[in-house]
Amino acid sequence: MKVSMGIDHITLCVTNLAAAEYLFTKILGFDVIWSARDVGSERSSMDTVVVQRGNAKIALMQGNDKGVKSQINEFIEKYGQGVQHVAIEVDDIEAVCREWEAHGVKFSGPLKEGRDGFGPLKQRFTYALFPGSGVFLELTQRQHGQEQSKTFVLETVEKLYKDIERDQVQGVEQTIIDYDKILSEDMRFRRSS
Repeated sequence: MKVSMGIDHITLCVTNLAAAEYLFTKILGFDVIWSARDVGSERSSMDTVVVQRGNAKIALMQGNDKGVKSQINEFIEKYGQGVQHVAIEVDDIEAVCREWEAHGVKFSGPLKEGRDGFGPLKQRFTYALFPGSGVFLELTQRQHGQEQSKTFVLETVEKLYKDIERDQVQGVEQTIIDYDKILSEDMRFRRSS
């Protein structure tokens, strides 16, 4: 099955949100299209600003430690400031999820649905792409008939944050696929060829 895909946005973890916002808006010419403060839970949260120029959207996130270290701050501690995830826009998120799951892809939580002022939005995160990388994918569906979401939805962003926080608190370090299984299957395939 072929479902159209494109980049919806890229998310960067930063230690100084005000400086990052200044860089993107005052120097690089982006406009703020959405922002939220203290998104998360009573244990930890994040502040976020989404900027856009043309079709390029970048989400900037800074962590807030409370009872536990924010997943954003933990990401920066492990991997440095930079890309945390790439969001891929699809026209049928349920179909892509089914296709990927049939190939062994693991998601960090269920599909999230919300609505901005323009239309419905569906989102879902995968686990990390590679062992030790921390970078993951987000699937996003914005177009629903004649309606199209253009920004973000606080409720879904908070639910996605809580999925990652849950795994962080439980010490779950998982990848998008089972690499050990793939490597052993690949070795069997190569021997039989």
